This record gives sequence, C-alpha cells and structure tokens, in this order.
Amino acid sequence: MALYRHVAGKDDLLDGLVEALLTEVPPPAAGLPWQDRLKHLATALRSTAARHPAVFPLLLQRPATTEHARQVRDGVCAALRQAGLDAEQAARAERLISTAVLGFAASEAAGRFDHHAQDVRDTDFACLLTAAHAVIRACSLPSDALAV
Repeated sequence: MALYRHVAGKDDLLDGLVEALLTEVPPPAAGLPWQDRLKHLATALRSTAARHPAVFPLLLQRPATTEHARQVRDGVCAALRQAGLDAEQAARAERLISTAVLGFAASEAAGRFDHHAQDVRDTDFACLLTAAHAVIRACSLPSDALAV
C-alpha cells in the first residue's frame, strides 16, 4: 500500500511499468538511417523481454500513455515517416510492426521457442525484421487497395 503514495492507482503503476520497459534502452542515434533506427529499437525490445519476461507482456496489453513511453512510439513513427509514409500510414505500420516484434519477443522470453537453437531464433527474428519492410510497403498503398 505504501506504493500508492507514489502512484494514483493500479493503472498508473502499470503505465509506469510500460514506460520503464520501453525506455530501458537509450534511443538510437537520430542520424542513423530509418532502417537502422527501427532495427535498433526492435533488437532492444527483444533484449528487454529477455531481461523482464514476467512483465514484458504488458506491452501487448497496454498502450503507451506516459510522455516518455509515447516518445518511443513517436520515434518509431518518425522513422516510418522518413521511410516515406504519411502520418496515418506510419501509425498503421507502427501498430502492425510493433505487435509482431513484441509478440515474438514475449514468446521467446516466455520459452515458447526454447526447443530451437539460438541461431534459429536469431534467423527467425531477422526474417521478421525483413517482413517489416513488406508491411511498410503495404501500408503505403491507398486504403482501398487494402480492402479485404
């Protein structure tokens, strides 16, 4: 209960955990090409999941709501804008790519892939990052071209 002197309630505490997870690693250098910034962030999130497997799934359950957590998300969107997407397309690509990266990282940290050697998991992650480029291209298409 002493903790609640520092936070407004459970939601505030959980939002703080999301922020702590997202901001654990310093952001990539601003001068890096957008592809390298995205790879840096994805790799950093994978490492964060390995260090904090019990709380990492919060990133799949809660949005980034604090100022510092939103800065991480906004950094991803900025890289996607540099890739040529408009604001709406970048937001869509961020949702899709981050969900895939977070899901892989959470699954790996939880032991789902333990029966695979580390080099297999690393190759799978590299394949996921390559697939992210296809997501970026798809998100650049007009909305009517994406209709199911």
